[in-house]
Amino acid sequence: MFGAPNVVRGGSHTGWTKAADMIANGLCSILASDYYYPAPLLAIFRLAADGVLPLTEAWDLISAAPARAAGLTDRGVLAEGRRADIILVDDEVPLRPRIVAVIAAGRLVHLTDANRLNPYPAISRKAVAAA
Repeated sequence: MFGAPNVVRGGSHTGWTKAADMIANGLCSILASDYYYPAPLLAIFRLAADGVLPLTEAWDLISAAPARAAGLTDRGVLAEGRRADIILVDDEVPLRPRIVAVIAAGRLVHLTDANRLNPYPAISRKAVAAA
């Protein structure tokens, strides 16, 4: 386990091991938020951008692997019978992923902008509601 801020910073702030190198060599199975809670999301996009891991494999470091390690068998992956914890991420700006919505246990619990979920972005929400 390594701290995700190490990946985001490009190395340890104290000069210790570079987490991305350990991940590339298969020596890290979990990334933790450590001292900066946004770091896991930022780290997996950094790993993918740097070619260390594909995004789907990097995602496992912050989702399925920690759930398995904690014995949380009802979460960590999207599968029938699981909690259905989902985050919707806008990755339009490289290396600056933004959380758009959070679904926990199948219920919407956070939404930054309802228009982001509009399937007809060129049409206003009033026009969609009136249709």
